[in-house]
Amino acid sequence: MCGRGCTKFFNIVLSLTGLGLSIYTFYVETKAKSDEEYSPLCDIDSYISCSKVFKTKFAKGFGMVGDLVGEEHPLNQPNCVYGIIFYLIFLLLSFINRRFIATFQVLLSLGACGVSLYLGYLLYFVIQAACVVCIASYAVNLLLLLFSFCKRRALAPQPLKADKYGYYIPTTHMPTNNNFKKFI
Repeated sequence: MCGRGCTKFFNIVLSLTGLGLSIYTFYVETKAKSDEEYSPLCDIDSYISCSKVFKTKFAKGFGMVGDLVGEEHPLNQPNCVYGIIFYLIFLLLSFINRRFIATFQVLLSLGACGVSLYLGYLLYFVIQAACVVCIASYAVNLLLLLFSFCKRRALAPQPLKADKYGYYIPTTHMPTNNNFKKFI
């Protein structure tokens, strides 16, 4: 069963992990633009290379925003900037235990998983490279979705129990059958 404290903890940890991955990606992208000799830690070989992925047109605006609004438009930012914004919003929402916030987190996570599927497709079939940081962020997005479902489920309203005559009897978490006596 999903508990509120457990899901809150994991949502916070996963949001911080995603935020760290996005900040590292931003650092690698800016450092690679300023220094041609820079080789990030995530460049392992010619196939497993973050910098190879970050230099493609798909690393900025998901490869679509520049085509829609122009390359110099303020909305055409590197994908990591969108990731930083997403994980900051998710982190802030993780501290609030309300059902509608949990529903909003599930919807945000579904959107992030959809973007992850799109970028994973591009990574494997179009760019034909592997990015350790990208794959880690896809895993974080999937886990955020799972824990968001758990949070929403844990915040579900508890049904009232009716006796055989149709009256609702307040109950406690005690296993005895004489719970109604405590409320008289």
